[in-house]
Amino acid sequence: MNIKDELEEIITLLENDEFVKAHDLCELLWRKYKADENTREESFILKAFTNASVSLELYNMQREEHCVNVWNTYKKYEYLIDELKSINKTQYTKIKDLIYKKREQIIK
Repeated sequence: MNIKDELEEIITLLENDEFVKAHDLCELLWRKYKADENTREESFILKAFTNASVSLELYNMQREEHCVNVWNTYKKYEYLIDELKSINKTQYTKIKDLIYKKREQIIK
C-alpha cells in the first residue's frame, strides 16, 4: 500500500503542533494496515507514531505520567522504522525526526 499523501499530512500536522489530529490519522492508517496480512508488521510503525503524537499532547495537558507511558510504547516499535523495508520509509524517517524535534522543543 502507498500512503504517502496521508503520511505527508501527518508531517504537516506535527509541524503545526496538531498532535491530536496527527494521532487520529496515524490511528486510522494503523487500523487499515494491521487488517492486511501483507502490511501487518509495518502497521506497528503506525502504532508507534500514534503513541508518539499523543505523547506530545499529553505532555501539553500536564499529564506527564501518561506521556511517559505512551512514549515507551513508541520506543518499543521505533526500531522497525530502520529495519523494515517499505516504500514509505522516507516519510517514516521524516516523521520520526520531526517527533524528536517536537519532543525536544516541548519537553525540556
